[in-house]
Amino acid sequence: MAKVSFRNVWKKYGDLPAVKDLNIECPDGSFLSILGPSGCGKSSTMRMVAGLEHITAGQILFDERPINNLAPKDRDVAMVFENYALYPHKSVFENMANPLKLRGQDPDRIKERVTAAANLLEISELLQRRPQELSGGQKQRVAIGRAIVREPNLFLFDEPIAHLDAKLRAHMRGEIKHLQRTLGTTMIYVTHDQLEAMSMADQIAVMHEGELQQLGTPREVYNKPVNAWVAGFVGEPAMNFVDVGLQHKADKIHFTHPNFSIAVTEEQQRLLTAGTWPNALRMGIRPDAMSISMTRPKGDHITGKIFVTELLGGDMIVDVDLEDSRIRVKTSTEFEGLEGETCYMTVNRDKWHAFSKDTGSAVY
Repeated sequence: MAKVSFRNVWKKYGDLPAVKDLNIECPDGSFLSILGPSGCGKSSTMRMVAGLEHITAGQILFDERPINNLAPKDRDVAMVFENYALYPHKSVFENMANPLKLRGQDPDRIKERVTAAANLLEISELLQRRPQELSGGQKQRVAIGRAIVREPNLFLFDEPIAHLDAKLRAHMRGEIKHLQRTLGTTMIYVTHDQLEAMSMADQIAVMHEGELQQLGTPREVYNKPVNAWVAGFVGEPAMNFVDVGLQHKADKIHFTHPNFSIAVTEEQQRLLTAGTWPNALRMGIRPDAMSISMTRPKGDHITGKIFVTELLGGDMIVDVDLEDSRIRVKTSTEFEGLEGETCYMTVNRDKWHAFSKDTGSAVY
């Protein structure tokens, strides 16, 4: 096992920075997910850890030991690729045994470790098959098994389940998380899918345009995003954003908009008055932190018109038009509002957010 540290790490391709001043601590035995859209620098970061890319500046350390100048074979890292990278002419057993044969391991020891990995991954009956005889999920298990037999100090997963269908991806998320807990080996997992990161990782490093936006637990990243970009990227359905003004009414601060005027909580008012925020902010509210009704409620609420309803199995998403924007509300399938009708929404104010319109940074 290994603790992995990124200290002021940069990666440039020519003059173009792909990773900018990255600082992350990945504790020994933990599961870190590097999350971000295509082109954000996450794969470049993983390739630097594996030794497949040169580090332009800064240091990557394993247990406080710099590995910048170590050859890939000397880093004791096992990597699982997006495309499986199996030898088509070799059996499953031979594919999994290949790293050990290259090291000159004893044949009996090789058989023992391959058999143990196959049992762990529940692919023992596939050991004599060729890759072309396997499904996508089975190929992925073989690729993971090939990494496991090496008993490395660090696992690197580069979008390993991106090519699988939705049902199999959901199954493999649980399998990989259980595997990491069973082995106790440090794992760094790169993905663009926020659902994978949220459901599997101990910590998530959210990246955008080469920069680390936020590092925290899934709960922290979801409930306390540091800026509007993280808030909009993490969560499904995505967070709603509405530009609002600030107005003092009877010693309370209200978020104002042509469709509503809602007072903030006492704690939120303290945060708003403590900073030098302009009189216009961006309100953020997740679809599941709102309720919708066709009857006007008492107290503060948002008025809008139904644009469309989307049935998602046990839930329904309602798209609602406001004066200058559209928001989405998650509700039950019993909701009977029709397109074009006026509806009313109440907000869980303990779960809404405020961001600067200029910088995107979070007020709360």
